[in-house]
Amino acid sequence: MPLRDYLVPEEQIKFICKRDIEYANKKYYLVITNKRILLYKKKGILNKSEDVICEKLERLEGLEYKEKGGLFNLAKISIKGGIKIDIKGPS
Repeated sequence: MPLRDYLVPEEQIKFICKRDIEYANKKYYLVITNKRILLYKKKGILNKSEDVICEKLERLEGLEYKEKGGLFNLAKISIKGGIKIDIKGPS
């Protein structure tokens, strides 16, 4: 299923980061819509499927951003809502 099939009515994609965003030791695309934050990953070559993790923007309680490194910076974002999502990737 394409990413658009996971969107709810009147949900619009505002931003997609297709760089290596890591969550739970897996690589995802970061997608921000007008309603949710989604982590989206296609998997499988023959048996294709998707892995989608999402959190509604209205449920967010906090957001923390940290950056470290010199030449190869690494950024970490912690999103606190109904679940806690820690993602990291190049800044």
